[in-house]
Amino acid sequence: MPTLALDTAFQAGGVALAQGDRLLGELLQNSATTHSRRVLAAVDFLLGQLGQTRGAIDGLAVTVGPGYFTGLRIGLATAQGLALGLGAPLVGVSTLRLLAQNLAVGAGGLIWALADARRGLLYAACFRDEPGGLTRLEDDMAISPQRLLPLLRPPAVLVGEGARLLAADALAEGLRLAPRWADLPRPGLLALLGAERLAAGQGQPPEAVRARYCRPSDAEVRFQLPLDEYRLVE
Repeated sequence: MPTLALDTAFQAGGVALAQGDRLLGELLQNSATTHSRRVLAAVDFLLGQLGQTRGAIDGLAVTVGPGYFTGLRIGLATAQGLALGLGAPLVGVSTLRLLAQNLAVGAGGLIWALADARRGLLYAACFRDEPGGLTRLEDDMAISPQRLLPLLRPPAVLVGEGARLLAADALAEGLRLAPRWADLPRPGLLALLGAERLAAGQGQPPEAVRARYCRPSDAEVRFQLPLDEYRLVE
């Protein structure tokens, strides 16, 4: 039975449906319209186009961060609500792992997934692209460009819209930038990852899945000394 995926971590996001290792459909939107106004409509539109109903879904996957606070909360709350209503398990997936998955071909190289964390920070994580899948080498972090650059070593490839913020320095250091088509997380890959993890028995009760913000909210930052790095250990 199908796995439904929801990604609302950043401005670009969407929904997808997969069955086993087969992607049935994907809807990706890059719009300033808030996800709260479009995510359920996108789910129902996609299901309708595929001749499916919500009742056919037997598992869900959702990006849990890092990402924009409001977007993460919308996506997680929506996925939890759907999963609870359906009595279905839920899988949470790192947004940066999903981004790195765009380049995963099993070639053995290093992939740095980067996203704009705002406030002068980047979300970053490093993976090795191995034949059996991505192996995490660096935990998700929110870090300043100045602290991140010394961690990057050629011939690593940088992927994500955050990589564009480092483009000049990265190219000068001999690093490679992924093509722009790879800069956005793909809901279709999230659905396939979710289906794989659900088949492996890694689904959780919806209420057990938590957002992983990777840095304090703007409100929390106002009451702290400024930091230039936050790490999140998986």
